[in-house]
Amino acid sequence: MWNEGYVSEVDYVHGYFAELSPVRLKLALLSRGISHDVGKDPAYLELGFGQGLSLNINAATSSGQFYGTDFNPSQAAYATQIARASGKPVQVFDDSFEDLERREDLPQFDIITLHGIWSWVSAEARQAIVDIIRDRLKPGGILYVSYNCKPGWAPIEPLRHLLNLHSAKAATGSLLSRVGQSLAFAERLVATNAGYFAQYPAIGDMVNSVSRLDRNYVSHEYFNRHWLPESFSEVSAKLSEAKMDFAASANLIDNMPGLGVPAHCQDLLDEISDAALYETVRDYLVNRQFRRDIFVKGKRQMTALEIADRLDEYAFIALADHKELPLVLATSAGSATLREDVYKPVWKALEAANGAAKSFSEISEAVAGAGVTRTQLAEVLFVLTGRGDIAPASQSASSEEDLSASIALNRALCLRSRYASGANHLAAPRIGAAIPVGRVQQLILLAIWGGAKDVEATVWGWLSAQDERLVRKGETLESAEDNLEEIRTIHAHVAAILLPLLRRLGGAADTAAGDVALTA
Repeated sequence: MWNEGYVSEVDYVHGYFAELSPVRLKLALLSRGISHDVGKDPAYLELGFGQGLSLNINAATSSGQFYGTDFNPSQAAYATQIARASGKPVQVFDDSFEDLERREDLPQFDIITLHGIWSWVSAEARQAIVDIIRDRLKPGGILYVSYNCKPGWAPIEPLRHLLNLHSAKAATGSLLSRVGQSLAFAERLVATNAGYFAQYPAIGDMVNSVSRLDRNYVSHEYFNRHWLPESFSEVSAKLSEAKMDFAASANLIDNMPGLGVPAHCQDLLDEISDAALYETVRDYLVNRQFRRDIFVKGKRQMTALEIADRLDEYAFIALADHKELPLVLATSAGSATLREDVYKPVWKALEAANGAAKSFSEISEAVAGAGVTRTQLAEVLFVLTGRGDIAPASQSASSEEDLSASIALNRALCLRSRYASGANHLAAPRIGAAIPVGRVQQLILLAIWGGAKDVEATVWGWLSAQDERLVRKGETLESAEDNLEEIRTIHAHVAAILLPLLRRLGGAADTAAGDVALTA
Protein backbone atom coordinates (compact mmCIF):
# COMPACT_ATOMS: atom_id res chain seq x y z
CA MET A 1 0.00 0.00 0.00
CA TRP A 2 1.06 3.59 -0.60
CA ASN A 3 1.12 4.37 3.12
CA GLU A 4 3.74 1.67 3.86
CA GLY A 5 2.42 1.13 7.39
CA TYR A 6 2.30 4.82 8.27
CA VAL A 7 -1.00 5.90 9.85
CA SER A 8 -3.12 7.49 7.11
CA GLU A 9 -6.64 6.64 8.26
CA VAL A 10 -6.72 9.77 10.41
CA ASP A 11 -4.96 13.09 9.81
CA TYR A 12 -2.13 14.35 11.96
CA VAL A 13 -2.67 17.26 14.35
CA HIS A 14 -2.23 20.87 13.19
CA GLY A 15 1.08 21.42 14.94
CA TYR A 16 3.38 24.40 14.65
CA PHE A 17 7.04 23.98 15.59
CA ALA A 18 9.04 27.18 16.06
CA GLU A 19 12.34 25.31 15.76
CA LEU A 20 11.74 24.95 12.00
CA SER A 21 11.80 28.72 11.46
CA PRO A 22 14.84 29.87 9.44
CA VAL A 23 15.55 32.72 11.87
CA ARG A 24 15.47 30.34 14.86
CA LEU A 25 17.72 27.78 13.14
CA LYS A 26 20.32 30.45 12.42
CA LEU A 27 20.15 31.79 15.97
CA ALA A 28 20.64 28.30 17.41
CA LEU A 29 23.80 27.88 15.33
CA LEU A 30 25.04 31.27 16.48
CA SER A 31 24.51 30.21 20.10
CA ARG A 32 27.14 27.53 19.49
CA GLY A 33 29.36 29.73 17.32
CA ILE A 34 28.81 27.59 14.21
CA SER A 35 28.89 29.15 10.74
CA HIS A 36 26.46 28.47 7.89
CA ASP A 37 25.95 29.73 4.37
CA VAL A 38 22.21 30.48 4.39
CA GLY A 39 21.19 33.94 3.20
CA LYS A 40 17.98 35.96 3.55
CA ASP A 41 16.17 34.20 0.69
CA PRO A 42 16.74 30.50 1.32
CA ALA A 43 15.50 27.55 -0.68
CA TYR A 44 13.72 25.56 2.05
CA LEU A 45 12.38 21.98 2.05
CA GLU A 46 10.28 20.31 4.76
CA LEU A 47 10.00 16.52 4.65
CA GLY A 48 6.83 15.02 6.15
CA PHE A 49 5.08 18.32 6.93
CA GLY A 50 1.88 16.88 8.44
CA GLN A 51 -0.85 19.48 7.99
CA GLY A 52 1.70 21.96 6.65
CA LEU A 53 1.14 24.66 9.27
CA SER A 54 4.84 25.18 10.03
CA LEU A 55 5.72 25.14 6.33
CA ASN A 56 3.08 27.73 5.45
CA ILE A 57 3.82 30.00 8.41
CA ASN A 58 7.52 29.91 7.54
CA ALA A 59 6.69 30.77 3.93
CA ALA A 60 4.31 33.58 4.89
CA THR A 61 6.68 35.17 7.39
CA SER A 62 9.94 34.81 5.47
CA SER A 63 11.29 35.45 2.01
CA GLY A 64 12.65 32.56 -0.03
CA GLN A 65 11.44 29.50 -1.93
CA PHE A 66 9.49 27.00 0.17
CA TYR A 67 8.88 23.35 -0.73
CA GLY A 68 7.41 20.45 1.21
CA THR A 69 6.18 16.91 0.80
CA ASP A 70 3.86 14.66 2.81
CA PHE A 71 2.68 11.50 1.15
CA ASN A 72 -0.76 11.66 2.81
CA PRO A 73 -2.79 13.36 0.03
CA SER A 74 -5.44 14.77 2.38
CA GLN A 75 -2.74 16.53 4.38
CA ALA A 76 -1.04 17.76 1.21
CA ALA A 77 -4.40 19.11 -0.01
CA TYR A 78 -4.94 20.98 3.26
CA ALA A 79 -1.44 22.46 3.12
CA THR A 80 -2.09 23.60 -0.46
CA GLN A 81 -5.31 25.35 0.58
CA ILE A 82 -3.50 27.21 3.36
CA ALA A 83 -0.76 28.24 0.93
CA ARG A 84 -3.35 29.59 -1.48
CA ALA A 85 -4.80 31.75 1.31
CA SER A 86 -1.46 33.46 2.03
CA GLY A 87 -0.64 34.03 -1.63
CA LYS A 88 2.94 32.86 -1.13
CA PRO A 89 4.20 30.42 -3.83
CA VAL A 90 4.64 27.29 -1.67
CA GLN A 91 5.38 24.12 -3.63
CA VAL A 92 3.48 21.24 -2.01
CA PHE A 93 3.90 17.59 -3.05
CA ASP A 94 2.36 14.32 -1.89
CA ASP A 95 5.46 12.35 -2.88
CA SER A 96 7.05 9.65 -0.79
CA PHE A 97 10.66 10.37 0.12
CA GLU A 98 11.77 7.83 -2.47
CA ASP A 99 9.66 9.56 -5.16
CA LEU A 100 10.92 12.99 -4.11
CA GLU A 101 14.51 11.82 -4.43
CA ARG A 102 13.81 10.87 -8.07
CA ARG A 103 12.35 14.26 -9.03
CA GLU A 104 14.38 16.35 -11.46
CA ASP A 105 12.59 19.68 -10.96
CA LEU A 106 13.90 20.57 -7.50
CA PRO A 107 16.52 23.21 -6.67
CA GLN A 108 19.48 22.80 -4.38
CA PHE A 109 18.28 23.66 -0.87
CA ASP A 110 19.77 25.87 1.82
CA ILE A 111 17.62 24.36 4.59
CA ILE A 112 16.02 20.92 4.94
CA THR A 113 13.81 20.14 7.95
CA LEU A 114 11.97 17.09 9.25
CA HIS A 115 10.12 17.04 12.56
CA GLY A 116 9.58 13.66 14.20
CA ILE A 117 9.09 11.75 10.96
CA TRP A 118 12.53 10.07 11.18
CA SER A 119 11.22 7.83 13.99
CA TRP A 120 8.05 6.76 12.20
CA VAL A 121 9.17 5.55 8.78
CA SER A 122 10.83 2.44 7.38
CA ALA A 123 14.56 1.90 7.02
CA GLU A 124 14.11 2.40 3.27
CA ALA A 125 12.41 5.76 3.80
CA ARG A 126 15.15 6.87 6.19
CA GLN A 127 17.73 5.98 3.55
CA ALA A 128 15.80 8.06 1.02
CA ILE A 129 15.92 10.98 3.47
CA VAL A 130 19.69 10.59 3.73
CA ASP A 131 19.93 10.47 -0.08
CA ILE A 132 17.87 13.67 -0.42
CA ILE A 133 20.10 15.45 2.09
CA ARG A 134 23.26 14.20 0.37
CA ASP A 135 22.10 15.18 -3.13
CA ARG A 136 19.94 18.26 -2.47
CA LEU A 137 21.41 20.19 0.46
CA LYS A 138 24.03 22.78 -0.47
CA PRO A 139 27.44 22.95 1.19
CA GLY A 140 27.01 25.30 4.15
CA GLY A 141 23.34 24.28 4.36
CA ILE A 142 21.32 23.56 7.51
CA LEU A 143 19.51 20.35 8.42
CA TYR A 144 16.97 20.15 11.25
CA VAL A 145 15.94 16.65 12.36
CA SER A 146 13.99 15.75 15.48
CA TYR A 147 13.30 12.22 16.66
CA ASN A 148 12.37 9.96 19.54
CA CYS A 149 15.58 8.90 21.21
CA LYS A 150 17.12 6.59 23.74
CA PRO A 151 17.38 6.14 26.63
CA GLY A 152 14.14 7.96 27.51
CA TRP A 153 11.98 5.84 25.22
CA ALA A 154 13.57 2.50 26.14
CA PRO A 155 11.21 1.60 29.04
CA ILE A 156 8.22 2.68 26.95
CA GLU A 157 8.84 0.39 23.96
CA PRO A 158 7.16 -2.64 25.65
CA LEU A 159 4.06 -0.53 26.35
CA ARG A 160 3.93 0.69 22.76
CA HIS A 161 4.22 -2.94 21.56
CA LEU A 162 1.38 -3.98 23.87
CA LEU A 163 -0.89 -1.14 22.68
CA ASN A 164 -0.34 -2.13 19.05
CA LEU A 165 -0.87 -5.83 19.77
CA HIS A 166 -4.15 -5.16 21.57
CA SER A 167 -5.29 -2.86 18.74
CA ALA A 168 -4.57 -5.58 16.16
CA LYS A 169 -5.83 -8.63 18.08
CA ALA A 170 -8.60 -7.53 20.42
CA ALA A 171 -9.92 -4.05 19.58
CA THR A 172 -12.58 -3.43 16.93
CA GLY A 173 -13.92 -0.61 14.80
CA SER A 174 -12.14 2.40 13.35
CA LEU A 175 -8.54 3.26 14.16
CA LEU A 176 -9.55 5.95 16.65
CA SER A 177 -11.94 3.50 18.33
CA ARG A 178 -9.24 0.85 18.56
CA VAL A 179 -6.80 3.38 20.01
CA GLY A 180 -9.32 4.26 22.73
CA GLN A 181 -9.96 0.60 23.53
CA SER A 182 -6.25 -0.18 23.73
CA LEU A 183 -5.59 2.75 26.06
CA ALA A 184 -8.48 1.68 28.29
CA PHE A 185 -7.01 -1.83 28.41
CA ALA A 186 -3.60 -0.39 29.34
CA GLU A 187 -5.21 1.59 32.18
CA ARG A 188 -6.67 -1.64 33.55
CA LEU A 189 -3.26 -3.28 33.37
CA VAL A 190 -1.62 -0.37 35.19
CA ALA A 191 -4.22 -0.70 37.95
CA THR A 192 -2.97 -4.24 38.68
CA ASN A 193 0.39 -2.81 39.81
CA ALA A 194 1.94 -6.13 38.85
CA GLY A 195 5.24 -7.05 37.21
CA TYR A 196 6.35 -4.51 34.61
CA PHE A 197 3.91 -1.91 35.92
CA ALA A 198 5.23 -2.27 39.48
CA GLN A 199 8.87 -2.19 38.28
CA TYR A 200 8.30 0.97 36.21
CA PRO A 201 5.72 3.10 38.08
CA ALA A 202 6.29 6.01 35.68
CA ILE A 203 4.54 3.91 33.00
CA GLY A 204 1.25 4.41 34.84
CA ASP A 205 1.70 8.18 34.75
CA MET A 206 2.50 7.97 31.06
CA VAL A 207 -0.61 5.90 30.27
CA ASN A 208 -2.75 8.45 32.13
CA SER A 209 -1.08 11.30 30.26
CA VAL A 210 -1.38 9.66 26.83
CA SER A 211 -5.06 8.86 27.47
CA ARG A 212 -5.76 12.59 27.74
CA LEU A 213 -4.04 13.48 24.46
CA ASP A 214 -5.64 14.11 21.08
CA ARG A 215 -6.46 10.69 19.60
CA ASN A 216 -5.19 11.68 16.17
CA TYR A 217 -1.82 12.55 17.69
CA VAL A 218 -1.72 9.30 19.68
CA SER A 219 -2.51 7.30 16.53
CA HIS A 220 0.50 8.72 14.74
CA GLU A 221 2.84 8.73 17.73
CA TYR A 222 2.21 5.18 18.99
CA PHE A 223 0.37 3.14 16.36
CA ASN A 224 2.54 3.32 13.24
CA ARG A 225 3.97 0.05 11.97
CA HIS A 226 7.42 1.64 11.94
CA TRP A 227 8.54 3.08 15.26
CA LEU A 228 12.22 3.35 16.05
CA PRO A 229 13.73 5.45 18.83
CA GLU A 230 17.47 5.75 18.19
CA SER A 231 20.43 7.10 20.09
CA PHE A 232 22.15 10.22 18.86
CA SER A 233 25.19 8.17 17.86
CA GLU A 234 23.04 5.99 15.57
CA VAL A 235 21.31 8.95 13.87
CA SER A 236 24.49 10.97 13.43
CA ALA A 237 26.25 7.94 11.91
CA LYS A 238 23.50 7.61 9.27
CA LEU A 239 23.57 11.33 8.51
CA SER A 240 27.34 11.28 8.13
CA GLU A 241 26.67 9.40 4.87
CA ALA A 242 25.28 12.72 3.60
CA LYS A 243 28.36 14.62 4.86
CA MET A 244 26.46 16.13 7.78
CA ASP A 245 28.07 17.28 11.03
CA PHE A 246 26.19 17.87 14.27
CA ALA A 247 26.23 21.56 15.16
CA ALA A 248 23.67 22.49 17.83
CA SER A 249 20.42 21.72 19.53
CA ALA A 250 17.38 23.65 18.33
CA ASN A 251 16.58 23.93 22.05
CA LEU A 252 18.55 27.08 22.79
CA ILE A 253 18.64 26.44 26.53
CA ASP A 254 20.38 23.11 25.97
CA ASN A 255 23.16 24.97 24.14
CA MET A 256 24.04 27.07 27.16
CA PRO A 257 26.97 25.98 29.32
CA GLY A 258 25.85 24.63 32.68
CA LEU A 259 22.16 24.29 31.77
CA GLY A 260 22.09 21.09 29.71
CA VAL A 261 22.95 18.54 32.41
CA PRO A 262 22.87 18.38 36.23
CA ALA A 263 25.69 20.52 37.63
CA HIS A 264 27.44 17.62 39.37
CA CYS A 265 27.69 15.76 36.03
CA GLN A 266 29.38 18.50 34.01
CA ASP A 267 32.98 17.61 34.93
CA LEU A 268 32.41 14.00 33.89
CA LEU A 269 30.91 15.13 30.58
CA ASP A 270 33.77 17.55 29.94
CA GLU A 271 36.22 14.63 29.90
CA ILE A 272 34.67 13.39 26.63
CA SER A 273 36.12 14.72 23.38
CA ASP A 274 34.20 12.61 20.85
CA ALA A 275 31.02 14.43 19.73
CA ALA A 276 28.89 11.31 19.28
CA LEU A 277 29.81 9.95 22.71
CA TYR A 278 29.41 13.39 24.32
CA GLU A 279 25.86 13.91 23.04
CA THR A 280 24.82 10.32 23.76
CA VAL A 281 26.12 10.46 27.34
CA ARG A 282 24.38 13.79 27.82
CA ASP A 283 21.09 12.14 26.82
CA TYR A 284 21.66 9.44 29.42
CA LEU A 285 22.29 12.05 32.10
CA VAL A 286 18.88 13.67 31.53
CA ASN A 287 17.02 10.53 30.36
CA ARG A 288 16.12 12.33 27.12
CA GLN A 289 13.14 11.12 25.07
CA PHE A 290 13.22 13.56 22.16
CA ARG A 291 16.06 15.35 20.38
CA ARG A 292 15.90 18.47 18.22
CA ASP A 293 19.16 18.42 16.31
CA ILE A 294 20.72 20.85 13.86
CA PHE A 295 23.39 19.57 11.48
CA VAL A 296 25.38 21.50 8.89
CA LYS A 297 27.02 20.35 5.70
CA GLY A 298 30.56 21.58 6.23
CA LYS A 299 30.95 22.53 9.88
CA ARG A 300 33.07 25.58 10.66
CA GLN A 301 33.59 27.22 14.03
CA MET A 302 33.38 31.01 13.95
CA THR A 303 36.03 33.21 15.50
CA ALA A 304 35.15 35.44 18.45
CA LEU A 305 35.08 38.46 16.12
CA GLU A 306 32.72 36.72 13.69
CA ILE A 307 30.36 35.82 16.52
CA ALA A 308 30.39 39.43 17.73
CA ASP A 309 29.62 40.72 14.23
CA ARG A 310 26.76 38.22 13.78
CA LEU A 311 25.24 39.18 17.13
CA ASP A 312 25.20 42.83 16.06
CA GLU A 313 23.00 41.83 13.10
CA TYR A 314 20.20 40.68 15.44
CA ALA A 315 17.39 42.54 17.13
CA PHE A 316 14.98 41.16 19.73
CA ILE A 317 11.34 41.78 20.69
CA ALA A 318 9.70 41.16 24.08
CA LEU A 319 6.71 38.80 23.80
CA ALA A 320 5.81 37.94 27.39
CA ASP A 321 3.66 40.14 29.60
CA HIS A 322 5.64 39.73 32.82
CA LYS A 323 5.14 42.04 35.78
CA GLU A 324 8.33 40.49 37.12
CA LEU A 325 10.66 38.31 35.06
CA PRO A 326 10.52 34.72 36.42
CA LEU A 327 13.99 33.70 37.56
CA VAL A 328 13.36 29.95 37.78
CA LEU A 329 14.13 28.29 34.46
CA ALA A 330 12.94 24.82 33.42
CA THR A 331 15.75 22.85 31.77
CA SER A 332 16.36 19.34 30.48
CA ALA A 333 18.20 18.70 33.75
CA GLY A 334 15.38 19.99 35.99
CA SER A 335 15.49 23.67 36.86
CA ALA A 336 17.97 26.48 37.33
CA THR A 337 17.86 29.88 39.02
CA LEU A 338 18.78 32.79 36.80
CA ARG A 339 21.02 35.59 38.05
CA GLU A 340 18.83 38.54 38.92
CA ASP A 341 21.66 41.05 38.50
CA VAL A 342 22.20 39.91 34.90
CA TYR A 343 18.73 38.97 33.64
CA LYS A 344 16.58 41.76 35.08
CA PRO A 345 18.51 44.66 33.49
CA VAL A 346 18.19 42.97 30.10
CA TRP A 347 14.48 42.39 30.55
CA LYS A 348 13.94 46.00 31.63
CA ALA A 349 15.78 47.23 28.53
CA LEU A 350 13.53 45.15 26.29
CA GLU A 351 10.38 46.24 28.15
CA ALA A 352 11.40 49.86 27.72
CA ALA A 353 11.17 49.41 23.96
CA ASN A 354 7.34 49.16 24.31
CA GLY A 355 7.06 46.28 21.89
CA ALA A 356 9.57 47.51 19.34
CA ALA A 357 12.64 45.53 18.30
CA LYS A 358 15.91 46.47 19.97
CA SER A 359 19.23 45.59 18.38
CA PHE A 360 21.86 43.64 20.25
CA SER A 361 24.05 46.76 20.28
CA GLU A 362 21.25 48.92 21.69
CA ILE A 363 20.53 46.42 24.46
CA SER A 364 24.24 46.09 25.20
CA GLU A 365 24.57 49.85 25.59
CA ALA A 366 21.48 49.98 27.83
CA VAL A 367 22.75 47.32 30.25
CA ALA A 368 26.44 48.23 30.30
CA GLY A 369 25.87 50.47 33.32
CA ALA A 370 24.53 47.46 35.24
CA GLY A 371 27.78 45.60 34.56
CA VAL A 372 26.30 43.13 32.05
CA THR A 373 28.97 42.09 29.54
CA ARG A 374 28.32 41.29 25.88
CA THR A 375 28.99 37.61 26.57
CA GLN A 376 26.47 37.57 29.41
CA LEU A 377 23.97 39.49 27.29
CA ALA A 378 24.22 36.94 24.48
CA GLU A 379 23.48 34.08 26.88
CA VAL A 380 20.53 35.96 28.40
CA LEU A 381 19.02 36.58 24.96
CA PHE A 382 19.49 32.94 23.93
CA VAL A 383 17.89 31.68 27.14
CA LEU A 384 14.94 34.08 27.07
CA THR A 385 14.33 33.23 23.41
CA GLY A 386 14.45 29.54 24.27
CA ARG A 387 11.87 30.03 27.02
CA GLY A 388 9.62 32.17 24.82
CA ASP A 389 9.90 35.46 26.70
CA ILE A 390 11.41 37.18 23.64
CA ALA A 391 12.01 36.45 19.97
CA PRO A 392 14.63 37.45 17.43
CA ALA A 393 13.32 39.87 14.83
CA SER A 394 12.97 38.55 11.30
CA GLN A 395 15.83 39.15 8.89
CA SER A 396 13.58 38.67 5.86
CA ALA A 397 14.40 40.64 2.74
CA SER A 398 10.78 41.42 1.70
CA SER A 399 8.94 42.56 4.81
CA GLU A 400 5.91 44.17 3.12
CA GLU A 401 5.14 41.01 1.17
CA ASP A 402 5.57 38.97 4.36
CA LEU A 403 3.18 41.28 6.25
CA SER A 404 0.38 41.01 3.70
CA ALA A 405 0.82 37.24 3.31
CA SER A 406 0.78 36.71 7.08
CA ILE A 407 -2.34 38.82 7.61
CA ALA A 408 -4.13 36.93 4.85
CA LEU A 409 -3.03 33.58 6.28
CA ASN A 410 -4.15 34.51 9.79
CA ARG A 411 -7.58 35.55 8.59
CA ALA A 412 -7.95 32.26 6.74
CA LEU A 413 -6.89 30.27 9.81
CA CYS A 414 -9.35 32.19 12.00
CA LEU A 415 -12.13 31.53 9.49
CA ARG A 416 -11.36 27.81 9.66
CA SER A 417 -11.61 27.93 13.44
CA ARG A 418 -15.35 28.56 13.07
CA TYR A 419 -15.78 24.96 12.00
CA ALA A 420 -13.24 23.04 14.06
CA SER A 421 -10.28 23.47 16.35
CA GLY A 422 -6.91 22.93 14.75
CA ALA A 423 -4.24 25.52 14.07
CA ASN A 424 -3.55 27.09 17.46
CA HIS A 425 -0.92 29.53 16.17
CA LEU A 426 -0.98 32.64 14.00
CA ALA A 427 1.80 34.04 11.83
CA ALA A 428 4.00 36.84 13.18
CA PRO A 429 6.19 38.07 10.31
CA ARG A 430 8.27 40.55 12.30
CA ILE A 431 9.76 37.58 14.18
CA GLY A 432 9.67 35.18 11.22
CA ALA A 433 7.61 32.73 13.27
CA ALA A 434 4.22 32.35 14.99
CA ILE A 435 2.66 32.95 18.39
CA PRO A 436 0.14 30.68 20.16
CA VAL A 437 -3.48 31.74 19.67
CA GLY A 438 -6.20 29.33 20.81
CA ARG A 439 -9.43 28.62 18.99
CA VAL A 440 -11.70 30.86 21.09
CA GLN A 441 -9.15 33.66 20.80
CA GLN A 442 -9.17 33.18 17.03
CA LEU A 443 -12.97 33.34 16.96
CA ILE A 444 -12.85 36.59 18.94
CA LEU A 445 -10.33 38.01 16.45
CA LEU A 446 -12.58 36.91 13.59
CA ALA A 447 -15.55 38.68 15.13
CA ILE A 448 -13.52 41.85 15.75
CA TRP A 449 -12.15 41.87 12.20
CA GLY A 450 -15.64 41.27 10.85
CA GLY A 451 -17.03 44.29 12.69
CA ALA A 452 -19.39 42.36 14.96
CA LYS A 453 -21.50 44.66 17.15
CA ASP A 454 -21.50 42.14 20.00
CA VAL A 455 -18.30 40.08 19.88
CA GLU A 456 -19.15 37.74 22.78
CA ALA A 457 -22.63 36.95 21.47
CA THR A 458 -21.25 36.35 17.97
CA VAL A 459 -18.62 33.92 19.21
CA TRP A 460 -21.10 32.11 21.45
CA GLY A 461 -23.48 31.86 18.51
CA TRP A 462 -20.82 30.11 16.42
CA LEU A 463 -19.95 27.66 19.19
CA SER A 464 -23.48 26.90 20.39
CA ALA A 465 -24.64 26.27 16.81
CA GLN A 466 -22.26 23.29 16.82
CA ASP A 467 -23.30 22.27 20.36
CA GLU A 468 -19.84 23.20 21.69
CA ARG A 469 -19.02 24.49 25.14
CA LEU A 470 -16.02 26.13 26.78
CA VAL A 471 -13.99 24.53 29.54
CA ARG A 472 -12.80 26.46 32.61
CA LYS A 473 -10.43 24.88 35.14
CA GLY A 474 -11.24 21.43 33.78
CA GLU A 475 -15.01 21.88 34.05
CA THR A 476 -17.30 22.09 31.01
CA LEU A 477 -19.50 25.17 31.15
CA GLU A 478 -23.08 24.21 30.34
CA SER A 479 -25.15 27.40 30.64
CA ALA A 480 -25.13 30.19 28.08
CA GLU A 481 -24.43 32.67 30.87
CA ASP A 482 -21.31 30.85 32.04
CA ASN A 483 -20.02 30.46 28.49
CA LEU A 484 -20.61 34.13 27.73
CA GLU A 485 -18.83 35.12 30.94
CA GLU A 486 -15.79 33.04 29.95
CA ILE A 487 -15.82 34.46 26.41
CA ARG A 488 -16.01 37.95 27.91
CA THR A 489 -12.91 37.24 30.03
CA ILE A 490 -10.99 35.92 27.04
CA HIS A 491 -12.15 38.86 24.92
CA ALA A 492 -10.73 41.29 27.47
CA HIS A 493 -7.34 39.59 27.27
CA VAL A 494 -7.45 39.55 23.46
CA ALA A 495 -8.27 43.25 23.30
CA ALA A 496 -5.73 44.32 25.91
CA ILE A 497 -2.81 41.96 25.26
CA LEU A 498 -3.07 39.58 22.31
CA LEU A 499 -4.34 41.81 19.51
CA PRO A 500 -1.88 44.65 20.23
CA LEU A 501 0.93 42.07 20.30
CA LEU A 502 -0.22 40.52 17.02
CA ARG A 503 -0.31 43.99 15.44
CA ARG A 504 3.19 44.81 16.68
CA LEU A 505 4.43 41.54 15.19
CA GLY A 506 2.78 42.22 11.83
CA GLY A 507 0.17 39.46 12.04
CA ALA A 508 -2.84 41.81 12.07
CA ALA A 509 -3.68 45.10 10.41
CA ASP A 510 -2.96 48.22 12.46
CA THR A 511 -6.61 49.29 12.29
CA ALA A 512 -9.42 47.68 14.25
CA ALA A 513 -11.55 47.04 11.19
CA GLY A 514 -11.01 44.05 8.93
CA ASP A 515 -12.49 42.64 5.81
CA VAL A 516 -13.57 39.18 7.00
CA ALA A 517 -17.16 38.36 6.21
CA LEU A 518 -18.86 36.73 9.19
CA THR A 519 -20.90 34.57 6.85
CA ALA A 520 -17.83 33.19 5.05
